[in-house]
Amino acid sequence: MKTNETPIPVRSVVCLPRWLMSASVTLCLVLLLGCLAFVVYGIGWVEEPGRRWGAIGGGLGGAIGCLGGLYGTLNDWYRRLPATALLWHVQNDAPLPFYRRVFWPSLAAFGLGLILLCFCERVVWQPFLHVGGMLAFMSGGMELIRRHTTRQARALFAVYSDHTLEPADAAAIDDARRKDAKFDAEVRAFQELGERLRGLANDIA
Repeated sequence: MKTNETPIPVRSVVCLPRWLMSASVTLCLVLLLGCLAFVVYGIGWVEEPGRRWGAIGGGLGGAIGCLGGLYGTLNDWYRRLPATALLWHVQNDAPLPFYRRVFWPSLAAFGLGLILLCFCERVVWQPFLHVGGMLAFMSGGMELIRRHTTRQARALFAVYSDHTLEPADAAAIDDARRKDAKFDAEVRAFQELGERLRGLANDIA
């Protein structure tokens, strides 16, 4: 592939699962409305100036965070990867280091925060609950997206090897193979491995 040349993306592989996109957009919109309602509450019902500006500032800060989450979710939904990146996912099908190191400790911290919530003051349970929950959600979500993308990428190259892939995506893979000799060799190796596995399956049957 030529330097600085934009690769053709594979349109059929969506990195974000549809249910996760819908849930994330819904959550961001609900929280955004809640933050805006908090701003309105601060303006119209809080009389003490310090508390009023605290409510307004907190609501606006939360609204900005919700808009950032909504923007990132929609970007992931419309993002498409080139064929070279998708084959990399197939070749490196292993949990992300961030997930391996962070998810389970963060989930345990979140669970501990839920328990402490019933017995301790806020200063004790809040760090476990909030930080643990955020890190568990981030690491788990990233790993979920990776697994979803890898499954789609594996199916994509299997269908491509059978010559039944839709023309636009097949053209994107063919274009990447023409521009990148290393990628072309890796696709050939993937196809040869698939043929050997099918041959073994036929022999067993």
